[in-house]
Amino acid sequence: MRLKHFLPLRKEVSMHFILGTIILALFILAIRVIWHTLKSARLWFSQHWALWQSARLRQASAMPALLPGRFTAQNSLPATDWGTLSQTVRQGILERNNRPTYRLEALDIELQFKQKTQAILLAEIEIAKLQRSLAETQALLAKPAKKRRNNQTGAPAKRPNPATQLRKALGSDKGDPRSAVH
Repeated sequence: MRLKHFLPLRKEVSMHFILGTIILALFILAIRVIWHTLKSARLWFSQHWALWQSARLRQASAMPALLPGRFTAQNSLPATDWGTLSQTVRQGILERNNRPTYRLEALDIELQFKQKTQAILLAEIEIAKLQRSLAETQALLAKPAKKRRNNQTGAPAKRPNPATQLRKALGSDKGDPRSAVH
Protein backbone atom coordinates (compact mmCIF):
# COMPACT_ATOMS: atom_id res chain seq x y z
CA MET A 1 0.00 0.00 0.00
CA ARG A 2 2.71 2.42 0.83
CA LEU A 3 4.30 1.89 -2.56
CA LYS A 4 1.07 2.95 -4.21
CA HIS A 5 1.05 6.27 -2.37
CA PHE A 6 4.74 6.85 -2.94
CA LEU A 7 4.70 6.62 -6.79
CA PRO A 8 2.37 9.58 -7.51
CA LEU A 9 4.40 11.73 -5.14
CA ARG A 10 7.55 10.79 -6.98
CA LYS A 11 6.06 11.86 -10.34
CA GLU A 12 5.11 15.25 -8.91
CA VAL A 13 8.58 15.77 -7.48
CA SER A 14 10.22 14.87 -10.78
CA MET A 15 7.93 17.23 -12.71
CA HIS A 16 8.66 20.04 -10.26
CA PHE A 17 12.37 19.34 -10.57
CA ILE A 18 12.24 19.50 -14.41
CA LEU A 19 10.15 22.67 -14.34
CA GLY A 20 12.52 24.26 -11.82
CA THR A 21 15.52 23.34 -13.97
CA ILE A 22 13.90 24.93 -17.06
CA ILE A 23 13.10 28.12 -15.12
CA LEU A 24 16.65 28.26 -13.77
CA ALA A 25 18.09 27.82 -17.29
CA LEU A 26 15.86 30.62 -18.64
CA PHE A 27 16.90 32.87 -15.76
CA ILE A 28 20.60 32.22 -16.44
CA LEU A 29 20.03 32.85 -20.17
CA ALA A 30 18.26 36.14 -19.42
CA ILE A 31 21.11 37.28 -17.16
CA ARG A 32 23.66 36.45 -19.89
CA VAL A 33 21.67 38.38 -22.52
CA ILE A 34 21.41 41.41 -20.24
CA TRP A 35 25.13 41.20 -19.41
CA HIS A 36 26.16 41.04 -23.09
CA THR A 37 23.79 43.88 -23.97
CA LEU A 38 25.28 46.11 -21.30
CA LYS A 39 28.77 45.13 -22.35
CA SER A 40 28.15 45.96 -26.02
CA ALA A 41 26.41 49.22 -25.08
CA ARG A 42 29.40 50.24 -22.96
CA LEU A 43 31.74 49.41 -25.86
CA TRP A 44 29.57 51.38 -28.29
CA PHE A 45 29.51 54.42 -26.01
CA SER A 46 33.26 54.29 -25.44
CA GLN A 47 33.91 54.11 -29.21
CA HIS A 48 31.66 57.06 -29.92
CA TRP A 49 33.20 59.02 -27.08
CA ALA A 50 36.66 58.38 -28.55
CA LEU A 51 35.47 59.44 -32.02
CA TRP A 52 33.97 62.60 -30.61
CA GLN A 53 37.17 63.42 -28.74
CA SER A 54 39.35 62.82 -31.82
CA ALA A 55 37.02 64.96 -33.97
CA ARG A 56 37.22 67.70 -31.38
CA LEU A 57 41.00 67.57 -31.40
CA ARG A 58 41.13 67.51 -35.20
CA GLN A 59 38.86 70.52 -35.36
CA ALA A 60 41.05 72.31 -32.87
CA SER A 61 44.15 71.65 -34.94
CA ALA A 62 42.43 72.78 -38.15
CA MET A 63 41.43 76.15 -36.75
CA PRO A 64 44.00 77.00 -34.07
CA ALA A 65 43.66 80.76 -34.43
CA LEU A 66 40.01 80.72 -33.40
CA LEU A 67 40.31 78.46 -30.35
CA PRO A 68 42.08 79.23 -27.09
CA GLY A 69 45.29 77.35 -26.33
CA ARG A 70 43.72 74.93 -23.88
CA PHE A 71 41.58 73.33 -26.66
CA THR A 72 44.39 72.79 -29.12
CA ALA A 73 46.57 69.72 -29.12
CA GLN A 74 49.62 71.85 -30.01
CA ASN A 75 49.96 75.30 -28.56
CA SER A 76 52.82 76.40 -30.81
CA LEU A 77 50.99 76.41 -34.15
CA PRO A 78 51.45 79.49 -36.31
CA ALA A 79 48.44 81.69 -37.01
CA THR A 80 46.55 80.78 -40.19
CA ASP A 81 46.58 83.36 -42.97
CA TRP A 82 42.98 83.20 -44.14
CA GLY A 83 43.55 85.63 -47.02
CA THR A 84 46.16 83.46 -48.73
CA LEU A 85 44.15 80.31 -48.00
CA SER A 86 41.00 81.76 -49.62
CA GLN A 87 43.03 83.04 -52.59
CA THR A 88 44.52 79.56 -53.11
CA VAL A 89 41.09 77.93 -53.01
CA ARG A 90 39.66 80.52 -55.38
CA GLN A 91 42.53 79.98 -57.81
CA GLY A 92 42.02 76.21 -57.70
CA ILE A 93 38.31 76.57 -58.48
CA LEU A 94 39.03 78.92 -61.40
CA GLU A 95 41.60 76.50 -62.84
CA ARG A 96 39.18 73.59 -62.51
CA ASN A 97 36.35 75.52 -64.20
CA ASN A 98 38.54 76.70 -67.08
CA ARG A 99 39.92 73.27 -67.95
CA PRO A 100 38.71 72.07 -71.37
CA THR A 101 37.80 68.65 -69.98
CA TYR A 102 35.68 70.24 -67.26
CA ARG A 103 33.69 72.14 -69.90
CA LEU A 104 33.30 68.92 -71.93
CA GLU A 105 32.16 67.04 -68.85
CA ALA A 106 29.58 69.73 -68.10
CA LEU A 107 28.31 69.67 -71.68
CA ASP A 108 28.17 65.86 -71.65
CA ILE A 109 26.12 65.90 -68.45
CA GLU A 110 23.79 68.50 -69.97
CA LEU A 111 23.38 66.37 -73.12
CA GLN A 112 22.57 63.27 -71.08
CA PHE A 113 20.02 65.29 -69.09
CA LYS A 114 18.33 66.53 -72.26
CA GLN A 115 18.29 63.05 -73.81
CA LYS A 116 16.68 61.58 -70.71
CA THR A 117 14.15 64.42 -70.65
CA GLN A 118 13.33 63.74 -74.31
CA ALA A 119 12.90 60.02 -73.60
CA ILE A 120 10.56 60.84 -70.72
CA LEU A 121 8.50 63.17 -72.92
CA LEU A 122 8.24 60.51 -75.66
CA ALA A 123 7.12 57.99 -73.07
CA GLU A 124 4.49 60.43 -71.79
CA ILE A 125 3.22 60.95 -75.36
CA GLU A 126 2.99 57.19 -75.84
CA ILE A 127 1.13 56.85 -72.53
CA ALA A 128 -1.33 59.58 -73.62
CA LYS A 129 -1.98 57.77 -76.93
CA LEU A 130 -2.58 54.51 -75.11
CA GLN A 131 -4.92 56.22 -72.63
CA ARG A 132 -6.87 57.78 -75.52
CA SER A 133 -7.25 54.43 -77.28
CA LEU A 134 -8.28 52.86 -73.98
CA ALA A 135 -10.94 55.54 -73.48
CA GLU A 136 -12.26 54.96 -77.02
CA THR A 137 -12.37 51.23 -76.42
CA GLN A 138 -14.17 51.71 -73.11
CA ALA A 139 -16.68 54.02 -74.82
CA LEU A 140 -17.36 51.37 -77.46
CA LEU A 141 -17.78 48.72 -74.82
CA ALA A 142 -20.15 50.93 -72.84
CA LYS A 143 -22.57 51.34 -75.80
CA PRO A 144 -25.35 48.75 -75.97
CA ALA A 145 -24.68 46.19 -78.64
CA LYS A 146 -26.92 46.35 -81.72
CA LYS A 147 -28.53 43.12 -82.78
CA ARG A 148 -27.41 42.17 -86.22
CA ARG A 149 -29.86 40.92 -88.74
CA ASN A 150 -29.01 37.53 -89.97
CA ASN A 151 -29.03 37.64 -93.77
CA GLN A 152 -28.61 33.94 -94.04
CA THR A 153 -30.94 31.53 -92.41
CA GLY A 154 -29.45 29.19 -89.98
CA ALA A 155 -30.79 26.09 -91.78
CA PRO A 156 -29.49 25.10 -95.19
CA ALA A 157 -31.69 25.85 -98.24
CA LYS A 158 -34.42 23.30 -98.96
CA ARG A 159 -33.87 21.07 -101.88
CA PRO A 160 -36.83 20.52 -104.08
CA ASN A 161 -38.54 17.17 -103.87
CA PRO A 162 -37.33 14.88 -106.72
CA ALA A 163 -40.90 13.64 -107.32
CA THR A 164 -42.07 17.19 -107.97
CA GLN A 165 -39.27 17.75 -110.46
CA LEU A 166 -40.16 14.50 -112.21
CA ARG A 167 -43.81 15.51 -112.50
CA LYS A 168 -42.86 18.85 -113.99
CA ALA A 169 -40.56 17.15 -116.43
CA LEU A 170 -43.22 14.65 -117.51
CA GLY A 171 -45.70 17.45 -117.88
CA SER A 172 -48.52 16.29 -115.75
CA ASP A 173 -51.84 17.77 -116.75
CA LYS A 174 -53.04 21.06 -115.37
CA GLY A 175 -50.43 21.30 -112.63
CA ASP A 176 -52.27 18.84 -110.44
CA PRO A 177 -50.03 18.42 -107.49
CA ARG A 178 -51.39 14.94 -106.96
CA SER A 179 -50.54 12.24 -109.36
CA ALA A 180 -52.31 9.06 -110.18
CA VAL A 181 -49.50 7.11 -108.62
CA HIS A 182 -50.55 8.01 -105.17
